Amino acid sequence: MQTINDVLFGIISAGFFKYLDHQSPNAVREGTRLTGVAAVNLQEQPGLQELSNLMKGDPGLQWGNKFKILFLPVHYCRSYGDPLEYLRKAKSMIDRKKKSLEAHFSYRIEDIVMTYLGARIANLLNYRIICNTTFTISNVLSPQEEIAVMGNPITYIRVNSSSLPHALTMHMVSYAGRTDMQILVAKDIITDPDFLAKCFEDTLLEMKAAASTALKK
Repeated sequence: MQTINDVLFGIISAGFFKYLDHQSPNAVREGTRLTGVAAVNLQEQPGLQELSNLMKGDPGLQWGNKFKILFLPVHYCRSYGDPLEYLRKAKSMIDRKKKSLEAHFSYRIEDIVMTYLGARIANLLNYRIICNTTFTISNVLSPQEEIAVMGNPITYIRVNSSSLPHALTMHMVSYAGRTDMQILVAKDIITDPDFLAKCFEDTLLEMKAAASTALKK
C-alpha cells in the first residue's frame, strides 16, 4: 500500500528528471543521483492525557519537537517506461528509511554537537549538509476540518522557507481535503519553475492514468 509520501516523492523524482531531460536533452547520464533532505519529527504527538500531564509539569515529559533529517536519493533511469516505476522505487527507498536508525542517529549526533561544541558548530554542520544536497521536501498534515479566525474562514494554508542554499525547495500542506504544494527555486539553476511545476502535474496525471489502467486489468 502506497502512502501519500510515496506518491509525492515518486512524482518529484519523475517530474524533476523530466524537466532536466527537456532543458538539457541527453545531458543527464543514466544512473545520475540527486539527493534531497526531509525533516522528520522524532517526538511522538501527545494525546489529551499527555498534554494534561505536560501542563502539570510532569518531569518525565518534555515540550517541543525533535527534528532531524533524512537523506532521500533519487536516480535517473531512461528505461522507466512505466510512470509507476518511479513510485515503486520511491516506496522501496522510503520503507528502508523508515526501518533504519538514520534519523535517530542524526538527531543524537546533532544533540551531542550542540551540547559539547555549541550552537555555532551545530549550525555549521547543518549548513554543510544542506550545501551538499540538491533539494528540500516536506509534507505537513493540517486540520482536516475547515477552521476560521475571528469568524473569517481559512480557505487554504501554505508554508515555505527561504535562505536555504538549495536549488529546489518544496513544501506540501494538506488542509480540509485540499493539498497545495509550494515550490521555491534558485532561478540561476532552475530557470523555468513554471515548466517544472507542469512536469510535476503531468507526472501525477500519468501515474493516475497508469494506476487506473492497471486496476482494470
